[in-house]
Amino acid sequence: MGDTGLVTPTNPANGQPYNISHIEFCYSDDGNGQIEETLEVNKTAVTSYDRIHNWSINKSVDTENGYTEDGYDKIWLYTNGSGDENATWTVDVNYEGYEDSNYSVSGVITITNTGAQDVEIESINDELSGTPISIDCNVTFPYTLPAGETLTCTYSEDGYVEGINEVIVTTANGFEFPAQADIVWGDPTNEINDVVTVTDLSDLFGEVELGTVTAPDNATFTYDKEFAWTDYGADNCGDFVYNNTATIVETGQSADATLKVNVQCYDYETAYAKGDDAICFIPTFTNWGWTNPIEPGTYEWDLWAAAGQCDTSKGTLVGTVTVVYDANGVVSVTYNVEEPYILEETHVYAGYDQFPTDRRGNPTVAPGQYTNNGPFDGSEVYVIAHAVVGIPDPDFGPQA
Repeated sequence: MGDTGLVTPTNPANGQPYNISHIEFCYSDDGNGQIEETLEVNKTAVTSYDRIHNWSINKSVDTENGYTEDGYDKIWLYTNGSGDENATWTVDVNYEGYEDSNYSVSGVITITNTGAQDVEIESINDELSGTPISIDCNVTFPYTLPAGETLTCTYSEDGYVEGINEVIVTTANGFEFPAQADIVWGDPTNEINDVVTVTDLSDLFGEVELGTVTAPDNATFTYDKEFAWTDYGADNCGDFVYNNTATIVETGQSADATLKVNVQCYDYETAYAKGDDAICFIPTFTNWGWTNPIEPGTYEWDLWAAAGQCDTSKGTLVGTVTVVYDANGVVSVTYNVEEPYILEETHVYAGYDQFPTDRRGNPTVAPGQYTNNGPFDGSEVYVIAHAVVGIPDPDFGPQA
C-alpha cells in the first residue's frame, strides 16, 4: 500500500467538513519495508467565564400629610394629637443587567499510540480559532511515544473567541493526525451577585434584613410606623432626626431616607386667679398677680397666664378656679385647667392679710411662702391662687 494523503471527510448534505473530536490513522509504506504509525488523538475545549449581576437601590419615606423641610419629610406632632400620622418607608431594588468577564478556553489533548511500534512525534500544533496557542505536554520534542502509551497535553487561554479549537500532531515521518473541538460558550461558570440580600439600618428599628432578590427580578420592600405625640410627651418634646439606610450586602450599595419629627413643647407660664374684686400686686410689688377678698361662699374665678402688669389682654385664659369658704371656716381651692393646657404647679394663700409674710414678717407674694391658715372665723379673708401652666408652643407647626 502506497503513501496515503490526509483528507478530512465532508458532509454530503452541506459540503462542510465534519466536526472531528478524535481520529485514528494508520500509515504504511511498502517501498522500504512496511512502516505503520497509528495514533488516536482526542481533544477538548472547555469554556469558562464569570457573570457579574448589577443592581441599583433607592429609598424614600412618605408621610400622610406630606410636609417637608429642607428637602426632608417632616412630621409635626401637636399636644392635642391632631398631628399624629403614619410614615411609610419604601426600598426599591432594581436589576440593571449583567457583565461577563474573565473569558477562558482550556482543554486536554490526549495522544495514544494504538499501534505495535513506537512513534516519534515531531510537533504538536494547536490553534484556537485559527490562532496558534501554547500547550504544555511536560516533554520536549521530538518525543518518542512508546506503543500502547498515551501523551497528555493541556492548554489554557484567556479571552473570548469563537469557532473551533484544532490540533495537528505531526510525526517524524511527516504524517499528520488532527483532532478538533467546537468552542461553545454555555452558561457562566461563576455567577456573582445573582442573589442579593437587602438589609436596613435605622435609628428607629435597628438593623433588620428586608429580604433577598434574585436576578433578573426587581423587588420593593415597605414598612411603616405610626407617630403620636403621646409617644414622646411633654418631657421628651423637641426636634428629632431619624436616619435610615438600606444596603445591598453583596455590593455595598446603599440608599438613605431621613425623617424629621417635631414634637410640640409646652411653654410654662405663671398664672393667677382673678375674681371680681381682685387687687393687683402692683404697685405694692413689682410682680404681677392678684389677691382676692372673699367672705363665706362659693366663687368661680378666671385663671390667667402670662398677664403681665395684671393686663389680661396680654395673657391667656387657661381655665378657672373654684373657691369655697365654707361654714366651718375652711377655704378650699380647685383648679380647672382646660385643654390644651396642663397644670404643672399650684400654690394657695388664704389669710386675713392681703398678702402672706416671709420668715421675717415682711409681706411677700413669692409662691413658696403661701399658706392656708384656716379654719377662719367667718370674717373676710384674702385668697391668692397661683399656678404654673403649660401652654402649647404657639409658634409650632409648618405655618410658623
